[in-house]
Amino acid sequence: MAASTDTVHQYFDNYGWQYEFDPTTTTWRTGFRGDTSNFNIIVHLTENWLFFALNPFVNCPKDPACTPRLHHHLLRLNHVVNMAKFSVDEEGDVVLTVELPTESLDYSDFADGLNALSYYADTYYLDILNLAQNPDYEPTLPVEDGDPPVGDNGDRGLEMN
Repeated sequence: MAASTDTVHQYFDNYGWQYEFDPTTTTWRTGFRGDTSNFNIIVHLTENWLFFALNPFVNCPKDPACTPRLHHHLLRLNHVVNMAKFSVDEEGDVVLTVELPTESLDYSDFADGLNALSYYADTYYLDILNLAQNPDYEPTLPVEDGDPPVGDNGDRGLEMN
């Protein structure tokens, strides 16, 4: 049995976060104050999926020189994060999402989704924001333990032959 709007209301109430609900679009708006910023979350229910999204997570780079390094960093993050993914929308803004199938969705899945979205948002916000604004910025958090930050040319210092 797939999750319903009543189920998601109950999960939000159990989680303890306030929310606003739009029944015409089956969309909830919520958010949290993290250590690095305030984040507004949109949760949208379809027949088969429950989508959690921060959109925009970070605005599109104004300086085109930032784009390749930002995109490279997002791809590397997608390789190591669990449950969540970073993407770029049609305007070039960075989006952070979690997508959960509604079939057999339980409270634990819902809480894990919000926890993952919140954790990755607060953990990576400043690095992604700075990469989007400064072409010379070096991320402060390595993508993996022992993994060096992205090099000056968006590479890891490896030469391709």
